[in-house]
Amino acid sequence: MMTATASSGALTATITRRTDSYLVPIVNGKGGVGKTMLTLSLAAHTVAANGRALVWDADPQASAYDLTSVMDSPGYEVVHELDPDRADGIRRMRAIDTIFGDCPGSLEGGDILSRIVRQATYVLIPYDHEPESVLPTLRTARRVAELGVPYAVVVTKANPQVGADHVIDAWATLDREGIPHFRSFVRLYRAWPNSLKAGVPITRWNERYAPKIREDVAAVHTELLLNIGRVHRARHGARI
Repeated sequence: MMTATASSGALTATITRRTDSYLVPIVNGKGGVGKTMLTLSLAAHTVAANGRALVWDADPQASAYDLTSVMDSPGYEVVHELDPDRADGIRRMRAIDTIFGDCPGSLEGGDILSRIVRQATYVLIPYDHEPESVLPTLRTARRVAELGVPYAVVVTKANPQVGADHVIDAWATLDREGIPHFRSFVRLYRAWPNSLKAGVPITRWNERYAPKIREDVAAVHTELLLNIGRVHRARHGARI
């Protein structure tokens, strides 16, 4: 059974969606690239934008679940569910606008990719552009592409002291391999771990560089919605 915490009332909304919730798994075969950071921050931003979000923690380590459980009024729901066969049921929670899935760092065996990602609306692949992350990120992207699921890589943990060079080089690496990526990215500031330590969502955290993180996350969220819209129009032949 799923367990929900941090209730926002989203699961009992009186007005329900006519379509399934968006399901956005956040995956990478390499750990430590910012999956949980991207998952929780996007969920918090969705709530701050008056949306209804749920975090599906499919990682045995349960980091997203544990961090949310001790957070002060995050506003979004969270479940820890390891069974990939629950993907369809979770996606059909019509009181939720977007479900962000924090997936395990290992994709061995294909369970996550074949049984969760296949049902996704869109897949995000966080990438910190460190040498040890390049090949796992490329392998993850190619596997998602093989499944025919729309996806993009998002550069994460970009060092603001380095400037734009790090991000530009990351984009160039992905372009050479034909891997789609967002133009938005997320910079690395101490405000993020500090907000988690204090148990406060980044959307309400008051620290010098917290607004910078919010700007980055908002840009990623907007680009995600734009891409979901493009996929929908392509599939259904709708005219702009």
